Amino acid sequence: MVDTARAEDWLLALAQQHRLSPAQRQIVQRMLGMFPDVAFLSTIEIAERTGVSQPTVTRLATALGFAGFPEFRAALRDVVVGLAPAPALPGVPAVDQEIANLESLKRTLDGDRLRLAVRLLADTTPLGVIGLRASAALAQYFAYFARRVVPAVVVCTDAGTVDDAVLELHEQGAGAVLLFAMPRYPAATVGAIRLARSLSLKTVVVTDSALAPFAPDADALLVAPVGTGLVFDSHAAAVLLAISLLDAIAGTDPRRTQQRLEAHEALIDRWALPE
Repeated sequence: MVDTARAEDWLLALAQQHRLSPAQRQIVQRMLGMFPDVAFLSTIEIAERTGVSQPTVTRLATALGFAGFPEFRAALRDVVVGLAPAPALPGVPAVDQEIANLESLKRTLDGDRLRLAVRLLADTTPLGVIGLRASAALAQYFAYFARRVVPAVVVCTDAGTVDDAVLELHEQGAGAVLLFAMPRYPAATVGAIRLARSLSLKTVVVTDSALAPFAPDADALLVAPVGTGLVFDSHAAAVLLAISLLDAIAGTDPRRTQQRLEAHEALIDRWALPE
């Protein structure tokens, strides 16, 4: 007897346990609507139905931990006919993973690394914030609110000028810089981290894993796991970490924070939509 729902849950759970590229996640999502037939199709047929190349389908199988596509297809067939074990992640995998990520974030928020990061960033002027490619939105988000509580904030989201930005921060007397480095890690971000260190700038790096290849180059590494259950990574934990970091920085100088917030409040009538 074919259990389509159970097979879909199994594939979702499997994908959740591995880091897939956006293209690979999209294939998985399209395959979910192809049960039970997908368990009996060739790589060429799956490629045609999902709109990708045959090698992409083959790479998906290896990315999911199988030796090759034949082994992956055999596992699909087993779960379709009820021979495979029950899925490890029932329910709504993307939401479940985010809950787990936020639970994991507690260790970062309560740890010595966050306290070190706060000390480094609270003592630097200007405060440089760097985030390239997928991390650009995180950098802009942090900088938008940081400008309300910190006197001088410089943000860089352009890979072509990031080295210049780091050098300028150094020349302006900054003591530390905040970098967001979420997967896939841009080479320019890693280069900026190492350039900062060579200029004696302390580096606070927000990333997804303590095992990131540039982890040894960070003075304070703050880990915010990403959600991988959708086509694109979810940065929910990173957003919470960013605003928690800023809250702690604001708390290091309550009087300055209050004065700056009041000054900002005085401008709200100029731009906020009347209620």
